[in-house]
Amino acid sequence: MLGSILPFSPDSFCGSDALVWGVQMNVLRAPLHTVFLRSPLVSGSVQIGLRAKLPVQGVGMILGNDLAGEKVFSNPEVTEVPVAGSRVFVPAAVKPSLVFPACAVTRAQARKFSDVMDLSDSFLCSDDVLNDVKSTKTSPEKNEKPVYENLLPAEANMCFSVNRAEFIEAQQADPSLVGCFSSVSSATPDSAGKYNINDGVLMRNWCPPSSVSVGWESVRQVVVPLKFRSQILSLGHDNFAGHLGIRKTYNRILPHFFWPGLKGDVTRFCRSCHACQVCGKPNQVIPPAPLHPIPVLGEPFEHIIIDCVGPLQKSKSGYQYLLTLMCAATRYPEAIPLRTLRTKAIIKALIGFFSTFGLPKSIQTDQGSNFLSKLFAQVLKSLSIKHHTSSAYHPQSQGALERFHQTLKSMMRKFCLETGKEWDDGLPFLLLAARESVQESTGFSPAELVFGHTVRGPLRALKEKFLSVGDKSNATRNVLDYVSSFRERLHKACEAARSALSVSQGKMKKRYDKKAVQRKFEVGDKVLSLLPIPGSALQAKFCGPYEVDKKLSDTDYVIRTPDRRRKARVCHINMLKPYLARSSASSVPPNVVSTVTQVPQTQYYPESDGLHLSHMEPCSRLQNSDSLKNIEASLNHLDSSSCRDICELIRKYSPLFSDTPSRTTVVAHDIDVGSHTPIKQHAYRVNPTKRALMEKEVVYLLENKLAVTSSSAWSAPCILVPKGDKTPRFCTDFRKLNNVTKADSYPLPRMEDCVDRVGSAKFVTKLDLLKGYWQVPLTPRASEISAFVTPDRFLQYTVMPFGLRNAPATFQRLMHKVLGGVKNCEVYLDDIVAYSNTWAEHLDILYVIFEKLKQASLTLNLAKCDFGRATVTYLGKQVGQGQVRALADKVQAIFSFPIPQNRRELRRFLGMAGYYRGFCKNFAEVVAPLTSLTSPSKPFVWSPACQAAFESAKALLCSAPVLTAPDFERPFKLEVDASDRGAGAVLLQEDACGIDHPIGYFSKKYNRHQVGYSTIEKEALSLLFALQHFEVYVGSSTLPVVIYTDHNPLVFLNRMRNSNQRLMRWALLIQDFNLNIVHKKGTENVLADALS
Repeated sequence: MLGSILPFSPDSFCGSDALVWGVQMNVLRAPLHTVFLRSPLVSGSVQIGLRAKLPVQGVGMILGNDLAGEKVFSNPEVTEVPVAGSRVFVPAAVKPSLVFPACAVTRAQARKFSDVMDLSDSFLCSDDVLNDVKSTKTSPEKNEKPVYENLLPAEANMCFSVNRAEFIEAQQADPSLVGCFSSVSSATPDSAGKYNINDGVLMRNWCPPSSVSVGWESVRQVVVPLKFRSQILSLGHDNFAGHLGIRKTYNRILPHFFWPGLKGDVTRFCRSCHACQVCGKPNQVIPPAPLHPIPVLGEPFEHIIIDCVGPLQKSKSGYQYLLTLMCAATRYPEAIPLRTLRTKAIIKALIGFFSTFGLPKSIQTDQGSNFLSKLFAQVLKSLSIKHHTSSAYHPQSQGALERFHQTLKSMMRKFCLETGKEWDDGLPFLLLAARESVQESTGFSPAELVFGHTVRGPLRALKEKFLSVGDKSNATRNVLDYVSSFRERLHKACEAARSALSVSQGKMKKRYDKKAVQRKFEVGDKVLSLLPIPGSALQAKFCGPYEVDKKLSDTDYVIRTPDRRRKARVCHINMLKPYLARSSASSVPPNVVSTVTQVPQTQYYPESDGLHLSHMEPCSRLQNSDSLKNIEASLNHLDSSSCRDICELIRKYSPLFSDTPSRTTVVAHDIDVGSHTPIKQHAYRVNPTKRALMEKEVVYLLENKLAVTSSSAWSAPCILVPKGDKTPRFCTDFRKLNNVTKADSYPLPRMEDCVDRVGSAKFVTKLDLLKGYWQVPLTPRASEISAFVTPDRFLQYTVMPFGLRNAPATFQRLMHKVLGGVKNCEVYLDDIVAYSNTWAEHLDILYVIFEKLKQASLTLNLAKCDFGRATVTYLGKQVGQGQVRALADKVQAIFSFPIPQNRRELRRFLGMAGYYRGFCKNFAEVVAPLTSLTSPSKPFVWSPACQAAFESAKALLCSAPVLTAPDFERPFKLEVDASDRGAGAVLLQEDACGIDHPIGYFSKKYNRHQVGYSTIEKEALSLLFALQHFEVYVGSSTLPVVIYTDHNPLVFLNRMRNSNQRLMRWALLIQDFNLNIVHKKGTENVLADALS
């Protein structure tokens, strides 16, 4: 019926809607109202669905077959053309014709007209409709649409409503494309990554990553202005695009269209898609919120949990349901059989339970209709009982009772199978068994916590029969003594149960929270809620979006559900997920233009478009001959006299600077694999670009006799590893060979020692060997074992390659043999550093080094050598002029490190930042939350404390001070202090002006045992830690080391030497150092206090 005919109101609404099948073969929703109908066909109260309009003009109500069935007949006619005006309705009292003409329809005709719907017996046979049908048949070319257009959805219109000229005008008027127009290149139109104008249209050339390996040409992208981007996004994601994810939608659009900020727009568009948010994806699981166990209450039957079970198999007594009750404190269960789940039956059962155990203070139920009825609320109010309801569709709120349901159902099923009786016959015995069983959480049985003693069950009765103690009467006891001992025993049992339950819940929360994530919503947020599908209670889906109306707790929220019968409901956070709404809510494809961040012209860079490939360029050969021709340009930091000295030195030892690496005669590298069988591996598959690079490397090895063809039984694959300058390094994957190689334990020098010795110099020269490993020959056995395979070659090395297990030890042994006796020269692998305080001394050292390198037949890489510098980059630090600094690019890399998502990334960050911990005050204390998170026994939860520590560690590195290189001829000072969590110290040294400069910082976090030490023990332990850390400085000093501390641990240790063994041991260790303890007030010992 038309909704405008009668004044309908909420009083006439039936509370539900009817689904009707429309003429256009679509499903319509019609709200049902109760009306009184009087007509020749039907009279009385009927339910009628309302619609805003009906398909036939002039018709206000349509009666279905359920009301007018078999009461109206139409005169059947068989004509080729429908006859208008002869359709009349005949009442049922009029006897219709008994003779009906028949139409014989062949199977071919039936197939032909299978898609044709006969409307001759429907209400559509009015004159207006028939006239429309005639006009449609006479002009099919104007009104009829092709079949494929009817199959497409309305949004699948793939035609732009704009021509080429308007599109070009929109490009030129778009302010976000100003930077693109300014980057239009005059180079060839096919050059990748360039903008160009093609017949007035702004285009962009782009080379997909997959086409680089196969040699395909770049594609040409149309740069889309702002006003057309929403339609491009809709075509690339919605409808026939399949609502794919961000990456696939992005890759779908990218070969055809582009604009600045495309990736961000695709991300926002996909994340705000309503269909994607409602349907979700299998891999997008909502992480659970941290567990909140039910509080452990005190008095028995103070808090009761109630639920219903059923329908079960109907017993002979007529019982089909169970009302289950459980005491939250004692876990005492009760199950009452019921014939119905109406509120009256439940109240009657509850009153019987209350008559035995008394009235509780509160009752917890789910949101069942029988528990939310007015009658149930009135009864509880009259009995002064508070009513708590759990979250909708969240049975975990009363998990103890739900777990009992599982146990009880299993017990009843086995009882019926074994005895063949009805389930209600064995219910009392099953409850007795459940009550006398020990509950795992409390450690006691429910009966013991309620009655104060172990109930007499079948097993106890049998035991008494065997022992013949059943008839022995206990000695008479005073009533007062019995009551007193009973209450004491019951009180102790309840306390023990409460403690055991608390511990059990703590363990359960720890296990559950390993994968939990802290989430929260605010009032007014849009969310999707997991609710059952109407008409199918066992199926659920995300519905909404709904609005958060109220926050009850960290896990429970009240949301508004205006499209459901209940306009508001309580939902647990595990059933909610955030909803990202788009700016436009119209029926047309949403326009995300308002959410697109325009790129200002001042911030635009062509490389910010992304998608630039890091192509592997061929390895550039370092030609020393080219560097020798322009040697003066690399020495422009020296004065003319020093420059002439270096040039003369280089010309004198010109054989050290050949274009190809030489081969030393000092050592040869050997590979000892014992009696292990040869390991054979095949070449890795690589793309054509890498294959060509590998072939070029192999040709270089053969031309310089660094490798020869092989027929060895060993083989290892080759790979290309990018170096720091993005050029590839040709390496061999020797991992399997290294596993069977015997280790060479030749030590490498400590980096800190090398930096300390170099840092105080005024002139520093750094030398680098030309492919240093390739200057070490292999023994015949090692050459055969080092065989490698590429996609095109099978060779074996004649020199020591990169990647062998003992290669660093062999090379360090070589450098120590060659330069081990040279004064003021430090060698760490192929990094050679010469340092001095005068130029004459420095030049003498270089002559000695060059002479020894010449005798060892080694070659230098002139392009990477720095002569006579004040400061050089050495072992990750900038050293020279008596100072040590952290490298700016390394600090920037640490500052740009993203938030770690797992333990592996967190360990990477701590390893990077820890290398510069000597520059940072209080480093161990600052990163304590992060180091605790690396333990596998703790869940990886990124808390606000971890975020604060992460940012503080970055801030420490950005403000790292300049350290002073130690001078071992001067005395050292050490400031020490201890805090509750860690020890801190700073090593100082006074300069000629009397100013103290820091040499290094130290901080260490106490372990779980040391945290419990007393204050004086922590102070003494901090002093011991600091002395052990800085022993290389203070241990060999002939001058006394001044110790500044706000305690005097040595005096206290001397007093306690006979009463505290721990302090006595530390006192003996500290006596090895020449110390001068100076007391310093805590207000003055600021630096050490900050470190601790």
